[in-house]
Amino acid sequence: MSSPFSAAQLAAITNAVKELFATTFIGFCVATTLYGISVLQVYLYFRRYTKDRWALKTTVATLWTLDTLTTIFVAHSLFVFVLGILNKKNDTDIPWSFTAEKLLVTIITFISQCFYAHTIWKVSQNRTTTTFIAFLAFSSFGLGIYTTVHLFQNPALTSISTRGFLIISGLVQGLAALNDIAITGALSYYLHARRSSLPSSEKLIDTLIVYAVSRGVLTAIAQIMFLVLNVALPHRQFWLPFHMTVGKLYVNSVLATLNVRQTLTQSGIQLGPGISFVGKNNAEMNEQSQILTKPITFAPAPHLAAVSSTFGSVSRGNGAADVEQG
Repeated sequence: MSSPFSAAQLAAITNAVKELFATTFIGFCVATTLYGISVLQVYLYFRRYTKDRWALKTTVATLWTLDTLTTIFVAHSLFVFVLGILNKKNDTDIPWSFTAEKLLVTIITFISQCFYAHTIWKVSQNRTTTTFIAFLAFSSFGLGIYTTVHLFQNPALTSISTRGFLIISGLVQGLAALNDIAITGALSYYLHARRSSLPSSEKLIDTLIVYAVSRGVLTAIAQIMFLVLNVALPHRQFWLPFHMTVGKLYVNSVLATLNVRQTLTQSGIQLGPGISFVGKNNAEMNEQSQILTKPITFAPAPHLAAVSSTFGSVSRGNGAADVEQG
């Protein structure tokens, strides 16, 4: 029996399958590794910070649940999609699980960026900056929902390569990347301003700036690479690894921001579920370092003025400024 495909068609199909296997293998390996890290971070969070507010605990639980579902959906979509390419002559439809995973990544991005918008509001009380970041988050979220609905209504594989879809999809990634840059810049600026007003807190502030820049750079690079490869090479699959990992980078960035409190406490700076300065003697530091379940705090030494927390609002007590997560 003769083959229904010509030699050129077989070569094209073979190359497409090889490319798909290569990009999905890389992306899935990186994504599942990041998922394992997020599982560890969630475990550490709920073990160490048992007295955080329920709103914060719910945010962490929600992000982890969405992250778990995205891992399951990616595995399912890869199985269905690759099997479809191997068994069908024509373009296969996009699996429902791929579109559902895209929706969950959109939600994860939105929750994470709103978390940082709330953080910046607590740091700066600057309505303009916070509103701008929130606007970008809502805009990216709205357009992301639109593209998800479009894929559910038009599941053909060719639909993701149309001009209109590429424009809207590019806007989603572009706005998300711009927001990550804005968040990073705002956090660095306001933290640096606080550093100059509190010389004794330089070590902590410098560390927080490094964390802010690191999380912003990673997520922004992932969004930009996703955007560039998706728009510049719409008929190739080089964008898949970045799509698979970007949501997990957001989850890990939020969890790392919360869990870093324990690490900084061990270096001699007392942190509750947030950020606090303790400029007391070593005995008091050692005693307070065991208390890791207070609300998010930013507690300076008695001779320092009370300052707002990176993660909360101020309430005074016992010579320190305790800041709770809102």
